[in-house]
Amino acid sequence: MVEYMKGRGINVSTIPALSLVLAGLLNFAAPAHAQISALESPAPASSDNNAPVSFLADQVSYNKTSTLVTATGHVKAVQNGQTLYADKVVINRTTDEATATGHVVLLEPNGESVFADHAVLTKGMKNAVMEGVAARLAENGRLIANGATRTDAKLEDMVKVVYSACNLCISDPTAPPLWQIKATSVTRDLEHQTLEYWNAVMEIHGIPIFYIPYMTQPDPSVKRRSGFLIPSLGTNSRLGFFTEIPYFLVLDRSSDVVITPLLATKNGPSLDAKYRRDFNNGVLHIDAEGGFANDHFGNAIFSDGTFDLNENWRAGFTYNHASNPTYLDDFHILPNAAELTSNVYLEGFGAGSYARLDAETYQGLVASVAQNTLPIVAPHAQYAFVSNPDPWLNGRFSLSVDAFNVFRNVGTNTRRASLIAGYNVPFNGPFGQIWTARVSLVSATYSATHLYQQPNFSTADNVISTSRAEPYGALFMRWPFVRAAGRYGSQILEPEVQFVAAPVVGTSENYRIPNEDSLDLEYSDANLFDLNRYPGIDRLDGGERVDYALHGAWYLPQGSMIDALIGQSYRFHKDNVYLRGSGLTGNISDIVARATIIPTKYLNLTYRTRLDHNNLTPRMIDATATLGNKPFSVTGGYLYTSTNPYALYGQSTIPASYFVGRREITAGFTTAYDGWSVSANAERNIQTGRFDAINAKLGWENECSAVNMIFYRRFTSFNLDKGDTVLLIQITFKTLGNVGFSAL
Repeated sequence: MVEYMKGRGINVSTIPALSLVLAGLLNFAAPAHAQISALESPAPASSDNNAPVSFLADQVSYNKTSTLVTATGHVKAVQNGQTLYADKVVINRTTDEATATGHVVLLEPNGESVFADHAVLTKGMKNAVMEGVAARLAENGRLIANGATRTDAKLEDMVKVVYSACNLCISDPTAPPLWQIKATSVTRDLEHQTLEYWNAVMEIHGIPIFYIPYMTQPDPSVKRRSGFLIPSLGTNSRLGFFTEIPYFLVLDRSSDVVITPLLATKNGPSLDAKYRRDFNNGVLHIDAEGGFANDHFGNAIFSDGTFDLNENWRAGFTYNHASNPTYLDDFHILPNAAELTSNVYLEGFGAGSYARLDAETYQGLVASVAQNTLPIVAPHAQYAFVSNPDPWLNGRFSLSVDAFNVFRNVGTNTRRASLIAGYNVPFNGPFGQIWTARVSLVSATYSATHLYQQPNFSTADNVISTSRAEPYGALFMRWPFVRAAGRYGSQILEPEVQFVAAPVVGTSENYRIPNEDSLDLEYSDANLFDLNRYPGIDRLDGGERVDYALHGAWYLPQGSMIDALIGQSYRFHKDNVYLRGSGLTGNISDIVARATIIPTKYLNLTYRTRLDHNNLTPRMIDATATLGNKPFSVTGGYLYTSTNPYALYGQSTIPASYFVGRREITAGFTTAYDGWSVSANAERNIQTGRFDAINAKLGWENECSAVNMIFYRRFTSFNLDKGDTVLLIQITFKTLGNVGFSAL
């Protein structure tokens, strides 16, 4: 007797389920830069022979004589969380064998799918034989095989296998993908999520590139797996030809290490170990390395950690040290770094407040800086607070407290405690003026020794203890006049003026106060209205003065605009606390100006300048231009300063080189289209008539591959070298890893 059932689902407890999990990738370990996961990838669920099976089909028939169940038409069978789709499924209840034909699809609980022309499953789906297999894996991976057998739900053996993560050509699907791996056979370990390849060949556009008799690879869904990463090659003048062979070692669920030996023809060998660990409340990174350079052993360590103590406080550290700068240069570690910084800190965050306690040390890496002149800062305490607007005047109160101890073996030793308090009140005038009244008190106490040494070179006594307080009062007004220009947008003309009053700071007082935070000063439109133009408080801007500027803007439709400002400052006394050429030594300051012009969304021009108030001679020019948008843009820049502040450091008197101006131009372009990106930049010193540096980048990326090439050439001398050249090439095969080459 034959029974027919249409459009219904039935449960047959003795029908075996499908548990075929094809998931895997290719060679080597999961890359070291992969995100550390809190949980490892789960192993495939085991099959239960007696688990119930739910069927949906257009038609199901059951032959009691032959004990065959036949389902046809849009068949869907679900068991053990796995789903089988086919045009037809025949189940032999006597032998526990299921045969699926026609558009066979096996959908796994992890979302991966396996396609087959024909599949025979036995022993509760623990064993299977398939023909014409194709699998969709994680990360866009695709696996195709002529046939596959599955044993005990743990191992799958496939023959004549092709793997790739690339999409096929839409216009010619028969063409080979960009890259693919072909192998005579592949064994997939479902329990350990590993693929083993025999006689594997890497092909690019169907052309064989290299052959390897045996290789292993984790499943694409595996976040981390111990094993060798793809080696990299390179050459440079100090190492000769070299190769790096990294090994990625998973220590536990939250930590791992990458061990990389380097072999070279001129120097080495060396060994590098990068350790990282994720905690519930923080992270830790340690990079330790050592090797032989010129028959001498060198080493270096770079480490950092950050740990959350609670929702408001965290602690951290950075420790960086090298046995000698030569080791870093020979192995091209931290190129062009002038120093290494180490610190330990505790910091807290509150509503409008911030606190930090830290200590810092430095290691010099350039021949021009002696190690015994570098400072040790321990401790350094900071606190800053800004209040919400008060209910009386709508004003804001601010407070900044700072204390530090700076120690040098050779140089000034400074201990300073400071307090800066301020109060700002905004209000509107009767005719549309916008006013801001503010008061501030800058106070500090100092204790210093060896003030006659760097960086102060003062004539004061060897030991000084002094305190000072500088009150400021200021009234700032801007008066905007706005005009609607119809279809031409809107215009604004805005006079700005500020009155500042403070006690005069004498030159003799500055000789007795160490300078740790005010060595660099650049007067421009950016600090025209600052109460103190110096970047710190060891040097103060005192006396009475008036700052004034005229700001204008024209805002046009479609985002076009013109925005400009020109200003100056008048001081009621001449101030000798400023360096010659700073633009602030006379009663009348230099003129500062800024203009930004955006005629279209494709063009942006910015020009900043400082002009001598006597003859309008430029003392500073900083101009930049950008033309284009994301597909293609060109940038250019010009920088001119009449003085060179870098010539002041380490000098007891103002050298002649301070008055030698700087003239530099930069130019570059970037373009990005359809996966391609190209950029190039050049810096040229007009004063010397030579290039400072040039660099170029070329990149290409699609769904399965990426190629990046970087070229960099430095012409200037750093640490007594004769320039530097770097060429880096990196090829990324998605789900496989990176292949790199560098020439230094």
